[in-house]
Amino acid sequence: MELIRTPQAELADLIERTLKRNGFQVDRHEDEGQFVLGVPDAEQYPHARQLTAELIADLKRGQGQQPVEPLTGQPQPLLSGGWLASMGWVTRIGLVLCVAIFLTPCLLGDGIYRALLFPASLEGLTRQPWRLITPMLLHFSLLHIIFNLLWWSDLGRLIERHQSSAQLLLVTLVTAAVSNVAQFLYSGPMFGGLSGVVYGLLGYLWIFGRLNPGAGFALRRQIVVFMLAWMAICFVGLSDVVANAAHLAGLVSGCLLGGIFGMLRRSQKSGAV
Repeated sequence: MELIRTPQAELADLIERTLKRNGFQVDRHEDEGQFVLGVPDAEQYPHARQLTAELIADLKRGQGQQPVEPLTGQPQPLLSGGWLASMGWVTRIGLVLCVAIFLTPCLLGDGIYRALLFPASLEGLTRQPWRLITPMLLHFSLLHIIFNLLWWSDLGRLIERHQSSAQLLLVTLVTAAVSNVAQFLYSGPMFGGLSGVVYGLLGYLWIFGRLNPGAGFALRRQIVVFMLAWMAICFVGLSDVVANAAHLAGLVSGCLLGGIFGMLRRSQKSGAV
């Protein structure tokens, strides 16, 4: 019977050692990057569950200066290893590509930007399909790229660390495609930026975390409220300068993906128990 699942090997080791010292037989395995601990004896389960809960409560009270993940509030020792070092390869490549492309107008002119913009018509995607995705790499001001990359690095890192690089890549490509098409239909091809994807990652983590609160990376309510409030403000007061259609479409597509994969995760967990 499952007691806890956590992405932190150190926490899993500590709980396993504590349970064994107290006479419990412990089963341990990995599932989608999570360390899963359980006890095979149903009679021992309530006591083991109580001991595990008390241990976690003691750890939370004694966190002190331990680094925590700002978006979830969960202890994240990996953050102490450095901002860039804590990213997976998808998060890192996305960040580097955006920065490199942002600098190209100063070095090479606007040719690369023109090649990566959404085409003038949907038919153009049949000849240049990469343009369905590449507008997410384009940014038009320093504030624009800084805002987007800070959110990308934090949200992308959560998915890549707790799930996988492939999962982050999938969610990124789907939400980029949906948000780019929506913005094109709303305003035409002259747009760019990661913000549609950022809202997609937000929606994905929000819904997935609500469906699987034990996964350990549910977003804090304040973060979700802030981002939804910012989107509403942009719709009301910044409709001419912000890609609002991309934000909304990215959020909705991300929520749908979070619901799909969240329900799959719940069904797998129920089947395992």
